[in-house]
Amino acid sequence: MEFRMLHPVNQFFDSLPKKQCSKCGSVMEEQSECYTHVCDECSGKSVYPLTFKPDPKYQP
Repeated sequence: MEFRMLHPVNQFFDSLPKKQCSKCGSVMEEQSECYTHVCDECSGKSVYPLTFKPDPKYQP
């Protein structure tokens, strides 16, 4: 009987290639429960950041 040592699960997921857009090939951010294969730019969606970053060029 042969026993094989199991690798940690995170090692498996870290070894997977980055998710890429099927149209333009850009790397997409992984999201839980997200099965899309096209990035937001190629699909025409408007994406707004969750955090506010002031424009460094703005001088009041």
